[in-house]
Parts: sequence; C-alpha cells; structure tokens
Amino acid sequence: MPDIIFIHCQSFSRKPNRAGQCVAQVIAEGLRLGGYHPHVDNAKPPISAFGDPATFQHLHDAHVAQRRTRAVKNGVVSERAIRTDRHTLFTIVASYPVPTDVVDASADETARFKEWAVLTVKWVQGQYGDQLKVAFAHIDESYPHIHFWLLPDDPSADATLLHPGKLAKKETETRLKSGGTPAREAVKLGNRALKTAMRGWIDDYHRQVGAPLGMRRDGPKRRRLSRAQYMSEQAMLDHHRQLEADRMRMEDAVATLAVQQHDIEAKAAVLADRVERHQHRMRKEVAQVAALGPMLDALVAELEDRTITFDPEIGWKVRDPAPFHAAGKVWTKLEPAIRRLVGMVEAAEDGRWTAGSMEPRYAPTLLEQPSPF
Repeated sequence: MPDIIFIHCQSFSRKPNRAGQCVAQVIAEGLRLGGYHPHVDNAKPPISAFGDPATFQHLHDAHVAQRRTRAVKNGVVSERAIRTDRHTLFTIVASYPVPTDVVDASADETARFKEWAVLTVKWVQGQYGDQLKVAFAHIDESYPHIHFWLLPDDPSADATLLHPGKLAKKETETRLKSGGTPAREAVKLGNRALKTAMRGWIDDYHRQVGAPLGMRRDGPKRRRLSRAQYMSEQAMLDHHRQLEADRMRMEDAVATLAVQQHDIEAKAAVLADRVERHQHRMRKEVAQVAALGPMLDALVAELEDRTITFDPEIGWKVRDPAPFHAAGKVWTKLEPAIRRLVGMVEAAEDGRWTAGSMEPRYAPTLLEQPSPF
C-alpha cells in the first residue's frame, strides 16, 4: 500500500459542539486521562516533542483570560470577556502512513518515522511560529501520529484565524459582500476559497515533509491518474525517499567522523602537552648541565677566597649564590661531595686532615638536605 500523507486541522471552543468536542475534552483525550480514550485499548502517555502537554490547560485558560473582544454600541467602545463559544484552540493532527507495529518492528522504519516527526514539527513551527505551544506523539493507536496545540496571537483569541481554510473563506466573503455581491454567491465563492486554501496548505506540507520521505500527496483513484502516470510518480517518490535515506546516512557518517576527529584532536592535545612538558624538562636540564662549568669555577673561586661555608642549621653560605642556583639538580647531586670537599679543606687548614679523614669538623651526614641559598 502506498504511503499517503494525512494532516488535518480543526479549532475548538470551551463550549462543547454537537459531537461533544471542546477544549477540555481535546486536552483530556490528548493526555490519555481516564474515560477520554475509549478508542484506545492500551493507552500510553503522550511523548512530548515540544512544550509540556500536562500544563497546556492552564496555559490556555490564562491566554484566554488575558484577552478581550471589543464591541461598539451607540458609538461607545467596550471590552468584553471572551465568550465560551468562541474557538480559542487550534489543533493539527499529522499521521504517519505506516502502521505502528511495522514501525516498531523495523529499525529503518523507526528512523524514517523519527525523521518524519522532526520535519513535521519544523514545518508547523515554520507555519505558525510562537503560536505553537505543544506538540506530542501518540504511539498507542494503529498509526502513530502527532498532535499540535496552538494559541492565536489575536487579541480576541480567535483560533479560526489560524485555520487556512476558514481564514480564506472569511476574507473572501467579507470582501465580496462589501463589494455588493449577493450573500449566497459570496458564501459559495467563500467555500471555494476554503477548499483552495486547504489544498495549498496540504500541498506545502507534502512538498516540505511528504515528498522528501517518498510519501504520496493522494491515492491514484482520487486523482484519476493513469497507471503510467502513477508508476512515474512512484518512481519519483522512491527516488526522493532514497535521496533522503542517503542524506540521513551521510549525516550519521559525518557525525561519526566528527566524534572520531574530536577524539583524535583530544588525544593529540594530550600528547602535545606531554611533549611540551618533556621538552621543558629537557631544556631545563640542558641549561643546568650547561651551568655546571660556571658553577665549578665559582666553587673554586669561593674555596680559594674561603667564602664558602656550611652550617647544619642554616645551610650553605657563599659570596655569590647565582651560579649554584643555575645548576639546579646538578648542584643537588654534587652537593654531598662538595660538602665533603669543603670539610677536607677546612680540616687541612686546621691541620686536622689525614688520608683517612674525609669528613668536615662538624661531621654532617649525607642524609642531611641543605637549605636553599
């Protein structure tokens, strides 16, 4: 069976119509509240796609309470609260043309259904902007579908102004009657304008949503297509559907590559940081090794001038600590040996040095950690 689009719009008032439909009933049925869904055997909560269906009743009531209709009597303009029989809620229902059990059983069909849902919500938002307040899906009936609830920006809360057909009919009849066209003729032409506007509305939905997914605008019998025309259109729609599937696969592939690229860039950043830190250590150690020569020259000069001493309490005392600081770790490693050397020099000066004596007179241990200069 070919996939044929279905989309329907309708407005409701707070006062029930002849079929018992009203704003409260529509909201209760949408939310699957008890007693309002006899046509559903195993009701499931709605799946929100935009806004919060659970708070919509309050949103609607506050929206209506803030608006007024204007009346002129004897030249005096007065404002009145919105009547309960005024249509204040505009709804749209778009149905996915594949049975729910088929969607559930096929990963490809599930992906196509999600793509359809995204495109449909985007289309409604493009048509009505901020007047769209809530969108949610039902997946507990034969065909999955999306409900849209809208509130008009109109100061008098007239939801019929959002209905493309009713708006076209009203504008046409008003224009013709004001131009002197008889009422019956104006109504006839208004009804024709309604049908034309609705066809255009559905045509646009098909162009933006149905055709890219390979769905038909109408069945062949309704449009009186020959078999050749029908098959030609089917081939075109199949091509559209394949293009859309290819596009989705490409987007998934690009998303995967983006994730992989992000991971590679993150790992590269970590590696670059490690390399930079390693290079910094190497540069520091090279500088310290380069400072060894000047440090030894400074040590010899300090020894010759007898300006280097070591006190276990306060550490080393030298005339110029800069060469020793520059040597860094090199000095730290050589410091025990230098301490012994200084001790030997001091012992020799005091006449206490012998071949077996290697410790300075204060006998510091090699485990002592000298304080920085």
